[in-house]
Amino acid sequence: MTFVRGAVCAVLVSGSAYGFVPSNGTYNGLFFQTVGDWQQSSGTMTIKTTSKGSYSAKLKIGTASYSFSGQLATDGSASVQILRYYQYPLTVRFRVTEADPDVIVGTVTDGFWTAQMSADRAVFDGKTTLSPDAGLYTLVLHGNYNSTRVPGGASTGTIKIDNAGRIKFTATLADGTKFNQSTTVSKNGRWPLYAPLYSGWGTFYGWLLFDSTFDSDISGDVTWVKPAIWDAQYYPYGFYVVNPVYGSSYVKPPKGISVLNFTNATIQFNGQNLYQGITNNVVLTSDNKLQNLSANGLHFGFSLSTGTFKGRVMDPITFDWYSFKGVVVQKSNIATGYFSAWNLTGEVWLQGD
Repeated sequence: MTFVRGAVCAVLVSGSAYGFVPSNGTYNGLFFQTVGDWQQSSGTMTIKTTSKGSYSAKLKIGTASYSFSGQLATDGSASVQILRYYQYPLTVRFRVTEADPDVIVGTVTDGFWTAQMSADRAVFDGKTTLSPDAGLYTLVLHGNYNSTRVPGGASTGTIKIDNAGRIKFTATLADGTKFNQSTTVSKNGRWPLYAPLYSGWGTFYGWLLFDSTFDSDISGDVTWVKPAIWDAQYYPYGFYVVNPVYGSSYVKPPKGISVLNFTNATIQFNGQNLYQGITNNVVLTSDNKLQNLSANGLHFGFSLSTGTFKGRVMDPITFDWYSFKGVVVQKSNIATGYFSAWNLTGEVWLQGD
């Protein structure tokens, strides 16, 4: 068994009828504009190639999907026009790169906007080649609790990657939206994150990277677009944000070991719907119970199998109870998420003293 990071899995062969060597492969990727953040010009692309030089592909924008197929040119390129009902047609151009046949690059355009496309080959089989990124992770996208126009809490997610590099992502966004994504991680640790939201009128996307550093195991920027939805409970006027994410590998603690490395701690709740922030002094026990030392009520529980938490807190001024949820970030030794309060959300932050 081999762990692969950065190896090229195809070799050019002289004398081939192609300028590249056609091979069987599945490439997963994204396209979006590098200038401007628009739901209608972002999406996913999956391309399957064969050893005979043919390909089949599926392009998705929001909830719409378009399938097409053809034959790659001798330089590994293809160009196709996709007709759409009541919309300008899409022109898709892509090419298997000469320097690294495990990468496809290209463009998607409707004649008015042009989005850059990139896709990575799924190179791991889970048997002879294993993904070095296999494991469990938690992910955080912070909000702005000083704002009433964008989510105040932290959006969070849990990630599972198997030995074949298959990603299972479960997200809970800080406006109450939930979604799942299944895709693959590349040999270089790239993750094409994309989800259509709000019946396809919004989106959540970005290239993320699994790359261990001192304080994080996941990095990259995410674009989150929410349209105006008049009957939405949270942020009905819509918003778009472009923010960095960070994440951590997650290891379920053995019995008698705390999920985070502290004992005495505070859990804070901050947001525009509070008269003032709420702070509770707590103790994290070795059996992962959070003991409340403050007068106002607090119910808190971890799910140790996934690295998530949820609970309720009482506002000591209004005596209202607010529900909250989030994830632990073991590499930063914190837990964070969001709480819901009327028509806004705020941030939850648990850390040691």
